[in-house]
Amino acid sequence: MKKITFLILILFSINAIGQTKLEIEIDNPEPRVGQSVTFSINVDFLTDYFKKEFGKNVEFTRSTSIFGMQSDDFERVIIFEKAKEYEIGPFNFEFNGKKYTTGTIKVNVLPKLPMENGLWLRITESEGQQYLILEQLISNESNKTDNENGGYSHTIGGVKPEGKEFAELNEELTKGIELSNYSSANNTLSPEGAGLFDVGFSYSIKKYKIEFEENFNGEYIITKKDFKNLPENFDIGKIKLEK
Repeated sequence: MKKITFLILILFSINAIGQTKLEIEIDNPEPRVGQSVTFSINVDFLTDYFKKEFGKNVEFTRSTSIFGMQSDDFERVIIFEKAKEYEIGPFNFEFNGKKYTTGTIKVNVLPKLPMENGLWLRITESEGQQYLILEQLISNESNKTDNENGGYSHTIGGVKPEGKEFAELNEELTKGIELSNYSSANNTLSPEGAGLFDVGFSYSIKKYKIEFEENFNGEYIITKKDFKNLPENFDIGKIKLEK
């Protein structure tokens, strides 16, 4: 039995040595049901192949990601319809006689937000990187106006009330901790079954990377002073930052 086990380990090691490891990356560390997630796998090996085959006779173009940054990655957008934790990968394939394999990545999908005024802050972690995710819903107002010719104009779902601003976090929290707002998005959400003239909500999501200085020790609790445009009567809860 020991000889068989040892032989299996040798064969597995030889197979692993012959493979090139590729990493899976995602742009949304903890999405909600209905939100999109972009999965990407770096395919530089494909660019290298074309360079070797065609040299200067071809021009390489790059796709543009949702953040406006150029990328050589293979990308697919997925929208999850059920709240649970998913494990993506590994993927194994062969290209031009060479074997490739990817790692795995776990994605925790949360339920949809309730359709009501509110602000939600949570901390999450993906692939060793900690994030703060700030979401907010503000009730819209109707901007329906009647025209002289008997028609009308309006914005579906309504518009955010004038003077109301979305909350945001200060990027310099305390000595040794900084936030990097790497992604922000705003859009209009309407409750299920809403009519043509029913008003919905203005939705905002901001994602922050948490950056610790190398010599930082201890912990930091998020408080109201760390926000701009924080709504009244909002219970932040206890969000603790630590390495």
